[in-house]
Amino acid sequence: MAESGRKMTLFEIIQQNSAAVRVFFNVAGSVLAVVTDKDYRITACNDNLARNLHLPERPLGRALGDILCPLEDESFSLLVSRQDDTLLPQIFKVCYSEILYKCYCFGLENGFLVFGDRLGGTDNEVLQSMSLLNNELSGLSRELAQKNRELEKANRKIRELSRTDSLTGLANRRYFQERYEHAFSLARRHNAPLSVVMLDLDHFKYVNDTYGHDAGDTVLKHFGQLVRQNCRHEDFAARFGGEEFIMYLSHTTAEEALELAERVRQIVAQADMLENRHQVTVSIGVAHISEADSPEALIKRADQALYAAKKAGRNRAWAL
Repeated sequence: MAESGRKMTLFEIIQQNSAAVRVFFNVAGSVLAVVTDKDYRITACNDNLARNLHLPERPLGRALGDILCPLEDESFSLLVSRQDDTLLPQIFKVCYSEILYKCYCFGLENGFLVFGDRLGGTDNEVLQSMSLLNNELSGLSRELAQKNRELEKANRKIRELSRTDSLTGLANRRYFQERYEHAFSLARRHNAPLSVVMLDLDHFKYVNDTYGHDAGDTVLKHFGQLVRQNCRHEDFAARFGGEEFIMYLSHTTAEEALELAERVRQIVAQADMLENRHQVTVSIGVAHISEADSPEALIKRADQALYAAKKAGRNRAWAL
């Protein structure tokens, strides 16, 4: 029973009158209803299919491709529509006849459900139906292509967001780890130089406590921009956590890495990130790959170099 005051949908009415629907499919002269298995063999159909074939009984067990033929000289296949309003029509000819059906196929758990609507029999009617079908397919193709573009754009955005630190725009720690392990593996395999640089803003807690967290966020954003602007194409930088940042420098010797670190240190020291209220500085640790290093060990040595820079007075670059 429908809820009081609510109109039943067409599909609810059909569900409640399934016997009437079965009668209709069996007597309707222009409608085909066929169920097949995954190999397109007919497991159920309405009487109209047998009538079109002039058979004494339903062609159960026969291949659907022996009953319905594509208009072009090609192998039999079905375009499967989704269970929504997006329908994919196909035109088939009843084999050994001139009877045409516009068919829609839906996937079942163990096969397919095919509905067919008989098209007009004159040449003009067939040509008109073919033209309408081609227009319909073209429209569906354009709609599908547009949806695919929108989906790919959304997926790219999701990937970007999942890899990026939202405050600084640099990579996040998880994505850095993925890229770094690959770069480390390549460096080890080809015996190429690789350096890791750890960067930590000096007295950042003082900035937050004195000027507020908004000022701290401003410093982090500005610092992230400076790091990104001073990275080469082969370098990769990320926010490692809090006020700590990390870079790996492919094809970069210890001397070259320390030179880049010193350049970044000087740029930060000269930048006005808080409108002359406070000079922001950064301490930097540098480590270069050795034969004994694992990916974790190389990062740990860079962190130890950073600790040495802090202990030596901050606002300096240190290499181990």
